[in-house]
Amino acid sequence: MTGKDAPPTSVLYPHSTDFTGRPPPPDSGYSWGQIKDAIETKSLHALRRTDKGQYEYEQWQAQIDRAKYNNVGEYIAFTILVWPDLVDPAEVDDSCGPLVGRHAAIEPRLTLRLNHYPFPVQGSIQYFVLWSTRDMSVPQERDRLDSYLKEQLEGMPDSPLGPCKGLSPELLPPAPGMQKQWMWFVNPVELRSVATVHHLHVFVRDQPEKK
Repeated sequence: MTGKDAPPTSVLYPHSTDFTGRPPPPDSGYSWGQIKDAIETKSLHALRRTDKGQYEYEQWQAQIDRAKYNNVGEYIAFTILVWPDLVDPAEVDDSCGPLVGRHAAIEPRLTLRLNHYPFPVQGSIQYFVLWSTRDMSVPQERDRLDSYLKEQLEGMPDSPLGPCKGLSPELLPPAPGMQKQWMWFVNPVELRSVATVHHLHVFVRDQPEKK
C-alpha cells in the first residue's frame, strides 16, 4: 500500500518529561471544573501539557544561551519580564537576619503574562502566569496578591476616577453583562519547570455580573 492509500502515521514529539500515569489532556482542553477540582484535591499532577506542547516547550528551553543565563528562570526574568536587578539584598546584607527578615528585604515585583507554553484549557479560559520576586502564596502576602489580581483583571471600581477595566494588556474584555472570575495555584516543587522565579498559575473566565 503506497501513496494516498497508505494509513496516516502518528507524529511523535519526543520530550524528557515523564508523563507515565498521567492521561493526556482532553481534546477540548481542561475545563474550569477540572482545574478547580485539581486545585481543591491537591492533584495538580493530573494537569499536563500535550506531548506536542511539552516538546515545543523543551525546544524553546534548549535555545536559551546557557553561557549567558544560568537557568530558565534567569532568562525569563531578564529578557521577558525585564526585571533590571534581581539581587536578593538578604544575600549581601547580614542585618536582614532570619527568613522573615529576608523575605521583607526583597523588593516586591509582580508581572502578569499569558502562559505561552500552557497545558491546554477550554476556549472560554485565559491562562496567565503571575511572576513575582516574592512568594505571593504565603499568608502575609495574600492581601497584596488579591489587590493586584483585582486591579489587573477587574479594575478598581472604587477608584476616585471611576470604574475602569482590568489593567492587564493581554486580558480579553468581559462580554456584555459579564465580569471576570479567576482562580490560581502554585505548583508543588516537583512539578515546577521554572524553579528559580516565584510564580502562580492564574485562570480567568467570564461569569454573569453580580447584581
